[in-house]
Amino acid sequence: MDQPLVTVFIPLYNCEAYIQDALKSIIHQTYTNLEILIIDDGSTDNSVNIVNSYTDSRIRLIKNRSNKGIPYTRNVGLEESNGEYMAIMDADDISYVTRIEKQVDFMENNLNIDAIGSYYNIFGGRFNKVMKPKSITSEEIKAGLVLLNRIANPTSFIRLETLRKYGIRYNSAYFVAQDYDMWVQISKVGNLFILPEVLLKYRTGHSNITKKSKADKVIQRKQINDSIHEDILSFYNFNLTEEELSIFNEFFNDNYHSKISDNTLIRLPSLLASLEEYNRRNKLFNEDLFSEVIRDTVLVILNRRKIDLRHKVHLYNKVCKVRSNRSTTKDLSYMVPKHIYNLLFS
Repeated sequence: MDQPLVTVFIPLYNCEAYIQDALKSIIHQTYTNLEILIIDDGSTDNSVNIVNSYTDSRIRLIKNRSNKGIPYTRNVGLEESNGEYMAIMDADDISYVTRIEKQVDFMENNLNIDAIGSYYNIFGGRFNKVMKPKSITSEEIKAGLVLLNRIANPTSFIRLETLRKYGIRYNSAYFVAQDYDMWVQISKVGNLFILPEVLLKYRTGHSNITKKSKADKVIQRKQINDSIHEDILSFYNFNLTEEELSIFNEFFNDNYHSKISDNTLIRLPSLLASLEEYNRRNKLFNEDLFSEVIRDTVLVILNRRKIDLRHKVHLYNKVCKVRSNRSTTKDLSYMVPKHIYNLLFS
């Protein structure tokens, strides 16, 4: 096979029920100058046999000698990629047929962008929903990464030259959130973007490693996210006290089933105001943009976390409320039914 422009990287572990659909979605892409790099991490089911049943010469299967974990496997993927770009694809997801073509076209015409994601469709669980991240430009994503992850990993497409130039790899100690850390490291040296098109079907509602890690290793997961926060906050010189950092990490936590202490709910508005003032003085991000990213992120968390409704409304009025009465009515008319639904079904 000629030197491929794109490596589609699929980490594989016990995914016999879904790997066929994932592979077919890549084999039949409208863009063909690619290799399909599959790293098997010690599967014990029929996954490897299914991959071996395909005769497409673009497929390259590498097997770890034993189960090494996802950070190790992702780094093997980086080392083994022959393309100039890496498209990441989970073994249980499905790429739309024009995904690679559209991502290649964008990256070839935007040489200042180092990594991109896209909109995506969640399917397979109780809900089918199109996810359209609000932050899509490089500055919006960089500002948002201070708070939470912004790019869905299986939608991503990375310029490998950037990773090699700066020695960026997945953190081998992070059994979760390696992607969040990857985007943070890229954001320090380059630019990110989200294509405002739905290019992937993201499967939920089944047993997988990520869900199990959330259930079994909640404390370690939070410690990893805290570490990533500390890294990005330090990079921008947001010098938080130990107590402020604890408040920040407790609220901006991706475990949406965890509770938030009264102290954090009380102190959070003043902490966020301090962050906005620091940004204004030091001109890290556009002032209005940074404030909007904070408001939007807080609103998302308020709608997902186990917080008393009285506190939710109080925080909304302190942090999220905007000048438009129409926007306020819309936000609150969503927040209250969502809160009741979570009480009934969570």
